[in-house]
Amino acid sequence: MKMNYLKQLMLVLSFSIGIKSAQAQITVTNSQTAQQLVQRLVGYNVTVLNPTLNCTPQHNGQFTTLTSNLGLSGGIILCTGNANDLAGPYSNYVGQTSATGGNAALSALINGTITNDACVLDFDFVPDVDTISTLHFDYVFGSEEYPGYTCSQYNDVFGFLISGPGYMPAVNIALVPTTTIPVAINSVNSGTPSGGYPLSNCTSMGTGSPFPQYFVNNNAIAGQTIALDGFTTVLQAKAIVYPCDTYHMKLGVANAVDHVLNSAVFVKENSFSVDTVSLDLTGAIASDSGYLVEGCTPATIFAIRTQAATHKKKICLSYGGTATNGIDYPMLPDSLVILPGATTASMTLSPIQDNIVEPGFETVIIRRLNCCTFSPIDSITIKIRDSLEMTLLSPDVNICGSDSVLLHVSGDPSFIYTWSPSTNVLNIHDTLTHAFPTTTTTYTVTAHFSSCPDVSRSFTANVEPIPQVHIMNDTALCIKDPLIIKTDVQPSSFPYYSFNWSPSVNLNNPNIQNPIFSLAPGSVGSFTYILTVNTPLGCTGKDTFTITGRPGVTLTNVTKDFIAMYGQTVQLNAEGAPMYVWTPDKYLDFPNTPDPIATALDTVTFQVIGMNIWGCADTAYVKMNIDYTMFETLPSAFSPNNDGKNDVFKLGHMKYQRLLEFRIFNRWGQEVFSTNDYNLGWDGTYKGVPQDIGVYQYLIRVATPEGIQRTYKGNITLIR
Repeated sequence: MKMNYLKQLMLVLSFSIGIKSAQAQITVTNSQTAQQLVQRLVGYNVTVLNPTLNCTPQHNGQFTTLTSNLGLSGGIILCTGNANDLAGPYSNYVGQTSATGGNAALSALINGTITNDACVLDFDFVPDVDTISTLHFDYVFGSEEYPGYTCSQYNDVFGFLISGPGYMPAVNIALVPTTTIPVAINSVNSGTPSGGYPLSNCTSMGTGSPFPQYFVNNNAIAGQTIALDGFTTVLQAKAIVYPCDTYHMKLGVANAVDHVLNSAVFVKENSFSVDTVSLDLTGAIASDSGYLVEGCTPATIFAIRTQAATHKKKICLSYGGTATNGIDYPMLPDSLVILPGATTASMTLSPIQDNIVEPGFETVIIRRLNCCTFSPIDSITIKIRDSLEMTLLSPDVNICGSDSVLLHVSGDPSFIYTWSPSTNVLNIHDTLTHAFPTTTTTYTVTAHFSSCPDVSRSFTANVEPIPQVHIMNDTALCIKDPLIIKTDVQPSSFPYYSFNWSPSVNLNNPNIQNPIFSLAPGSVGSFTYILTVNTPLGCTGKDTFTITGRPGVTLTNVTKDFIAMYGQTVQLNAEGAPMYVWTPDKYLDFPNTPDPIATALDTVTFQVIGMNIWGCADTAYVKMNIDYTMFETLPSAFSPNNDGKNDVFKLGHMKYQRLLEFRIFNRWGQEVFSTNDYNLGWDGTYKGVPQDIGVYQYLIRVATPEGIQRTYKGNITLIR
């Protein structure tokens, strides 16, 4: 038999391991319909008609790759055995599950060799293209005939046969690259015959055959995701197709000669495409889904084909949208042509500055058309705006002085953004940054791009200060009169502060800046107050103040101001305090008593301070005025006879006066007596000699304590 015993044994030993590994890296679902296979296969610019499938249900399927050395991400499978058996380690034996007939078209590809177990997918397709284009799709062919039946008669085959305009009869496009040799076991392999088979069976496939550079020996590398022992690298089938024509495609695989061992073709998902062309736009502002600005941002529209070709390609175009071709932008052509060997063609769209304010935006829709049917194939939509699109995301805001402000703007990242004023802004060119204003500030962000007019947006941060509160120093005072509590709140220029003192006890108004503190007479104690200052926004400042109240002193029954005769003694008085101090103490007997004795020797104002043990004091004043009114007396005669009566002539009522001059003259003008001691007088003698009876003249000058001088002139009679 063709299948050896060793391979059967390997199937049994590795079955459970292979299923687990396969499930982790490639999944296969067999028994698909023709429509399901076509939907997974077809990509761009192809319309499929009339799909049919001639295949045992288990011999086809869809696959998805997680990790694998197959080289394909997913797609469809056509094979000669069960498609589900293809997922697994290379050591699995993948044999036949049913025996069915072959396909003549596939037999013809290998010189008429009988084929069996064919699985063939047929469908018609119309390329949705405007000019001659290239059909292409990717595939991998693999088989369990590798490596044991290399260059044998078991040359399992597959083919991609296209028929239609230019392909009559049908042509196989599953070819070894740069050759006309069909891909088969004997054309793509390791290059070494096996089992004694002649190399000529391989070389007879065509010049250069076999081609080992396109072969993957899965057995030799211990592949863990595909059960087939060998398969090709990823190859690509190609065919030139013409616009507006219908073609037929036959995709098939078959065993050669026998029904043993599975061969399969994997075709990449969505790769059955025709020379894809796409429209692309460069130069537009990327944000807001892409847009242009009138008068400043031209854009280039590219038509891009998948790969270069030897034939030119025409791209038919039409224009729509709210903007008008030739009016809102210079006239654009109805087609572009990609030249042979090139992959792109382009045109420029330059919106015209019309100086008309238009809300929102205008649109230009550029459609690529099928040049045969003129039906749209794809399109791009471009917005045209009057100016750069920028959205300020920072609303007007109220903050306290120490808070930050979020500066946030959205727009295209290619714009240059600048925030002003720049003071205290972390990054003036960032779209999301912070500022720390100290006063109410209007922030403006300006966007600059290329030659477009700058666009600016603004918002205002209303800044209320954090009150800086300072109350007069803590104090201890003697309570007698009310105390105004002095406070300072900065900045003083802010007019909308509110004040709250807590507690409110002993304050005349707890909601003003400088309340009056007062205590009932005799009250004592310490009182702590908290002043909270708020702005309308709630910016808050606080300070604490403690006042210690002590009993005050009030002097009562204080002697009123008075007038005393010079030299008189007067008792002073004050009440209401336990301790007293009278000043000046020059004229007082005991200055630290409530009632000292004052001697009226000079006009003076006495200060009396009454205080208690806490040092609380009261002060009063008493003015003592002096009456210096004094009248001296003089006798008109005297008799110096030693009788003890009127024996001496002198001034009477002399006590505090000062005698400046006392002189006696006889009738001849001779001075017979003089003195300035008011205690002395004339005893009627001159140099010890009694003088005659008669009239004598006197001159007397006296000064009073207040500085007034009085002069006395007259006659005195001496009697014996």
